[in-house]
Amino acid sequence: MNAQIVTKANKGKIASDIKEGVNNAIETLNQHSHPTGEHELWDGYIAPKVGLGISSLPGAGGRPELGFVGGVYVEVFVAKNLGLSMELTYQHQGANRVRYSEYAAIANADGEIVDHTVNTARYYYNLDYINTYYLIHWYPWPTRPISFYTGLQLSRLVNAKSEVKGSSTADIKDRLHKGELNIPIGVSWEVGQWEFDARYFFSPREIAKTRQAKAILGNARNMSLSLTVAYRIRIF
Repeated sequence: MNAQIVTKANKGKIASDIKEGVNNAIETLNQHSHPTGEHELWDGYIAPKVGLGISSLPGAGGRPELGFVGGVYVEVFVAKNLGLSMELTYQHQGANRVRYSEYAAIANADGEIVDHTVNTARYYYNLDYINTYYLIHWYPWPTRPISFYTGLQLSRLVNAKSEVKGSSTADIKDRLHKGELNIPIGVSWEVGQWEFDARYFFSPREIAKTRQAKAILGNARNMSLSLTVAYRIRIF
């Protein structure tokens, strides 16, 4: 970034420099890439990505939740068909209409239990995570820009809300485990500088931490399938 005082003598040169800088930036972003499954050693890429995730809470029931996924990753090739990447993403997860039934006793005037009633509620869970990925990508075909990958996913819960339909919303972040360690699996396909990605993970850890949360969620775990698109920019 440069700053100059604009005068009659230099305004033409400044306008030319600005135009050249814009053209250089466009050329950097638009690299006219023709991807294959084979790369040079230490080729490096950076890519912003966005997409949608479909998540649920197996063990609790309910319906899947649709949420936003967005982030950025850096990938470096350590062999012709092997890349290592580090990724940081935000992802919205949860589930809808998780049913919870609670039995309440009905007593007579003498305090004797004579009957009971069942109170049923439908919970809506909205969970937001910051995820860090450490992945290894395998490109099995030299002429096809397709990769299969797996690795480690470290997740940090940053927001958690539950809502009973027709009632108020509660902050339940302190009732759930803050971190998770998962093993994602995925596949990606490149078209020019665009990359289309599908990724799945199932968490081995129950999300409920407190007794109250376990009473409602049971052994619920996070499960997610995400579909994203990224724009790859070669950096070295």
